[in-house]
Amino acid sequence: MNCPLCHNPSPELHLQADLREYWLCPKCALIFVPPEFFISKEEEVKRYLEHENSLDNEGYVKMFQEKIGTVKRICSEVKTVLDYGCGYEPVLKTLLDREGYQAHGYDLNFFPNEESHREYDLIISTETFEHFKEPRNELNHLIHKISNEGYLAVMTRFYPVNNRALCPETFSKWYYKRDQTHVAFYCPETFSWIADEFKMKVRHNNENDFIIMQKN
Repeated sequence: MNCPLCHNPSPELHLQADLREYWLCPKCALIFVPPEFFISKEEEVKRYLEHENSLDNEGYVKMFQEKIGTVKRICSEVKTVLDYGCGYEPVLKTLLDREGYQAHGYDLNFFPNEESHREYDLIISTETFEHFKEPRNELNHLIHKISNEGYLAVMTRFYPVNNRALCPETFSKWYYKRDQTHVAFYCPETFSWIADEFKMKVRHNNENDFIIMQKN
C-alpha cells in the first residue's frame, strides 16, 4: 500500500481504533485511513447534511470571519476566490462576497459544476482536506487552478505533535479522527512537504488548523 499523498511504498501502521486503521507515512507525515475502511458516498452525504453549517450559526460565521481577516492580511492583492468544498450551504462564499471578493463555490456533492479552465487568485478549502481519499490527485487539480503567485489556504485540524513528532497517546484519544468521513490527517510537517513538492512557500501557519501557501 502506497501513501496517497507522496506515494511512498512503506507507510507504517500506527493505530487500530474506531473500527479502522490509521497509517503514518514517514516521508510526508500524512496519517491516512486505508480504502477498505471508507464509508459509502451515501452515508458521507447523510453525515454532511447533519452539520449545522449556516449563516444562522454565529460560532461558525465567526470562525470564517477570523480566517477571512487572516487572508486579507496575508493575501492583500487577491480578487478572485474559489471556496473548494463549500458544503450544502456556502457560508464562506457568501461572507467573501460581502467582503468584495469575486467568490465562487465548488462542492463535489452539492455544487459539482466547476469552470474547468478558470484560475483563481486564491483557493480556500475549509474542513475539506480531511475528507480527501486521494490527496495528491486533489492537490494536483487545485494547484493548476491557482494563478501565478496565487494562494492556497487550508483549514483542517492538525494532528497532535510535540517537537514535530507525533504524540501517539494523544492521537489515540483525539476526537477529530473519530469522524468516519475523516480519512486524511495533517500536521505542519505535512504541509511543509506539500509546499516543497508543489513549488509553494508557506506564508502563514497558526500551528493549529490554518495554513496559507503561495504558488511560486
